[in-house]
Amino acid sequence: MRFRRPGQLRINIDIAPLVDVIFLLVIFFAVSTTFLESSGLKLQLPESSATTEREVKEIAVFVGADGEVVFEGEALTHEQLGSRLQQVLEDSERKVVVLRADTGTPHGKVVAVIDLIKDAGAEALTVATRAKAQP
Repeated sequence: MRFRRPGQLRINIDIAPLVDVIFLLVIFFAVSTTFLESSGLKLQLPESSATTEREVKEIAVFVGADGEVVFEGEALTHEQLGSRLQQVLEDSERKVVVLRADTGTPHGKVVAVIDLIKDAGAEALTVATRAKAQP
């Protein structure tokens, strides 16, 4: 009969639980990650203390500081914007448009785009802002 010597202990490290935990963390971060849609314009949104988060799938119109209007990643004239918005709003169940205008955009350009959005059939208009920095 063979007896074990007290000085010889067999140590095994089971890494299966560690692999399971790492796999669950990867799944958690993959599911909880959100992807933002950007227009390609570098905008400086105005600040507001009444900012709320919106859902990602939105009908958004971007107006740059120079007055350039971008919709669905494409620079459009005012006439093109009106017709494209009308088509998109007809197919959409929520007729809410988000206006993302740069802080330096001339007021007249923003008002002209708001008129186009309303004329295209939008039921509601939201002006995007960024949250004020808390002191």
